[in-house]
Amino acid sequence: MEEKEEEDRISQLPDAILQHIISFIDIKQAVQTTILSTRWQNLWFSLSDLDFSLTRLATHSRISLKNRQASQDFSLLFAQFVDHFLSHRDHTSTVRNFRLSFDSRHHVHVDAPFVEKCIDYAINHGVQALRLEALCRPVLRFPDSFFASNTLRELELRQFAYGIHMPKQFSLPHLKTLFLENSAFMDDGDVYSFSKEPFSGFPELEKLTLHRCSIYGLVVSAPKLRFLEIIQEKLYSQVMGEISGSRLTSFRYEGYFPLECSRINVPMLEDVYLNIYKKVGRFNTLRDKWMPLKCVRMLQQLGDAKIVTLTMDTVKVLEMDRRLIEQSPSPFTNMKCLKLRKGRREIPTVLQRVMNYLTEGSIYGDESLMVEFPEGVCVVERNLDDLFDEDSDEHQLEQLFGIEDETPSQLRNFGVFEELLLPKFGQDGRVTF
Repeated sequence: MEEKEEEDRISQLPDAILQHIISFIDIKQAVQTTILSTRWQNLWFSLSDLDFSLTRLATHSRISLKNRQASQDFSLLFAQFVDHFLSHRDHTSTVRNFRLSFDSRHHVHVDAPFVEKCIDYAINHGVQALRLEALCRPVLRFPDSFFASNTLRELELRQFAYGIHMPKQFSLPHLKTLFLENSAFMDDGDVYSFSKEPFSGFPELEKLTLHRCSIYGLVVSAPKLRFLEIIQEKLYSQVMGEISGSRLTSFRYEGYFPLECSRINVPMLEDVYLNIYKKVGRFNTLRDKWMPLKCVRMLQQLGDAKIVTLTMDTVKVLEMDRRLIEQSPSPFTNMKCLKLRKGRREIPTVLQRVMNYLTEGSIYGDESLMVEFPEGVCVVERNLDDLFDEDSDEHQLEQLFGIEDETPSQLRNFGVFEELLLPKFGQDGRVTF
């Protein structure tokens, strides 16, 4: 009797509470709740949070996605399930959150028109947060309803390696959060024309994440942008056009190489996190030789930051060129706190001259400036790399190019070699390249 009474109490709960309970389980299980009682039969019709995951559905269906072909075959059944679910859903009910995720492990290719149909459904039902993970073929084209949305606040696009067609001018007037992975906005009608300033029509954008995206020539400018994150995992550097934000307070960058940007204007910058994690040798290549120069320039462009976090991998890049660090002005004049964090490699020491370079320019001085070190890391005057730094220029060139002693003099005859490798100092004390 007590069990039946408890069951009656649950059944008497309002639809909104029961639907909230259902939202915590898998979408397939939500449909299966119809067998519990007649009270539950129509609840899933009005769910406002729709989360369609191919991997999760395969797990609940006891389907093994052991390889790409198995994932590709199951993706067809998954698409049919999603289409069937949406066609039977209560069309008068709004959609708050919509997520569609295919298998990213095996690079499953998805029919672009199907994804476009799902986007159109979500937008037409007032979606606020839209998250898509799909490797579409052909290139995805957002439906017209997408650009007319007055409800969309969050947009997440993953795995769109083939790009996304967009009109040359469009606006998402209420979008606040944008996450892009493996994406590039391409001007509609020209598959080779990438939009260089795709965020100018986002007046309310506050948070932007670019993960493994093409950033060459990209201009990031949004009037209300507060947080910008750029994560690059390409084995070559790309030069951005501009980062501009009068309200940008937080910036995070991770990549194999220092960020190269023609212009950075972020006067309200509060905190910055930098992780340059490419493992470099003792000037094994000319590209490695340029890394400390580019790193110094990047730090100078972010010099307004008050809280600076650097991984030990980043610090190691600064250690590569002793003369550059000793001659360059300290970049962070407003810094209140410097945080050193462990990176991908175990690096137990940091050179005193690097610490001097990072901290001596702060107006807060030794008494107020806070410095945090990872456990086990200590400051030293010299390390093994100094032995190489003290070699003659001729020996360094020999190590760099694998050439004989007479070759450096031949290189200097070109009249450009030393100009390329050494920074130039302007009247304001800043380094130019």
